[in-house]
Amino acid sequence: MNRLSSFILGMIVGAAGLYVSENYYVVRSTKSWHLVPKIATKLEFPYRDIREYTAEDWKNNVSLGAAIVKANKTDLMVDSLDSLRQNFESMLQSL
Repeated sequence: MNRLSSFILGMIVGAAGLYVSENYYVVRSTKSWHLVPKIATKLEFPYRDIREYTAEDWKNNVSLGAAIVKANKTDLMVDSLDSLRQNFESMLQSL
């Protein structure tokens, strides 16, 4: 691969990465990975790991929650809060 083709490949990969980070959240849930469209196009860190999100985390990430609801993937929010409930129950049992 010569320098020009490496440069062009880098430009294509960079443009694709910029497009994804502006328009989608890459969400890791307890079961799999999801691509959730953002409500408003903005440049921010696209990766979110919601496996151990608490109610406070959801309160701080309102745009992510709204995007999940709009994409009809509310089970992602329920699953993350369900893991919180299980952690709380195991903590109570240990006491």
